[in-house]
Amino acid sequence: MRLPCEIVIMDVLPVIRKELAVRLVETHKMTKTNVARMFNVSGTAISQYTHGMRGNGPMIMDFPQYDAFMNEIYGSAANIASGDGDVMNELCRLCDIAKHMGLAEHIHMKSRPRLPLVKCAECPRKGVC
Repeated sequence: MRLPCEIVIMDVLPVIRKELAVRLVETHKMTKTNVARMFNVSGTAISQYTHGMRGNGPMIMDFPQYDAFMNEIYGSAANIASGDGDVMNELCRLCDIAKHMGLAEHIHMKSRPRLPLVKCAECPRKGVC
C-alpha cells in the first residue's frame, strides 16, 4: 500500500525536477550552477537531469493528461525564471496538480493494480490527496 503522496515523491517529483531543470537551462538560459543553487542540489544532479540520466518517468509517459501536466511544468519554469515564482512553491503546486489530475492513481494502477490506492486521512491539506 502506498499513499498518493508517496507515489508523487518517488515517481513524479524526480520528473518535475528534471523537466524544470531542463527548461530553466535550455529555454530560459540559466546556468546549471544557478539552477543547482535554486534546487539546493549539486551541479552534478542538474547535469544528470539535463543529460537524461536522472528523473526519467516512464510510468507517466502514457498518462492521458501528460501534455497538460508538462505545460504546467513549463509554466512553472517560466515563473521561476522571471522571478514571479520560487522553486519550493512551484514544486508544491506541481505536486498538487499531479494528484488532482490523477497522476498518482495512474502510476499506482500501472505498478500495483490489485491493491487499492489509499486516501490520506491525515493530509494537512484535506482533500488534496
